[in-house]
Amino acid sequence: MITWGTNPGMGVSINAPIPAAANPSDSKALAYMGLESGKPLAGHPINVVFIGSCTNSRMSDLRAAAKLLKGRKVNPNVRVMVVPGSMEVKRQAEAEGLPELFRAAGCDYREPGCSMCIAMNGDQLQPGEYSVSTSNRNFEGRQGKAGRTFLASPLTAAASALTGVVTDVRTLL
Repeated sequence: MITWGTNPGMGVSINAPIPAAANPSDSKALAYMGLESGKPLAGHPINVVFIGSCTNSRMSDLRAAAKLLKGRKVNPNVRVMVVPGSMEVKRQAEAEGLPELFRAAGCDYREPGCSMCIAMNGDQLQPGEYSVSTSNRNFEGRQGKAGRTFLASPLTAAASALTGVVTDVRTLL
């Protein structure tokens, strides 16, 4: 699943076409996101990947993303931030050597905190940029003024980081 709109309920299967607008809210979301009904999200270019937030940056999430990224390099056109969900998760990730795996793949491994989840500390999208994010909200401007956020799982985010486009992780397994 991945979101196409500006709230977490606007989601589809990653290989499904973007649905037709059923109401004015859908039309507004499509316009904001710069998307067209009937087109797929898979293959859509992205600028940033955010693997973090208090909801999707648990140890199981970081392990899964690190396993997919191990021995690979992220797309050079994609900025990737990995932010542990808590200090406890950070300590455990360090004990397991995950930060080194993320850095070797080309990710920026950060300190726990809100970071790009709420466009904090300079971690934000520029206007018109697209992000695949594991955060839990994607309303207009959440990750930066006029930034466009696709919500997805940590595995989908990691797969998209590798390819530079929205990617079904199953194509890389």
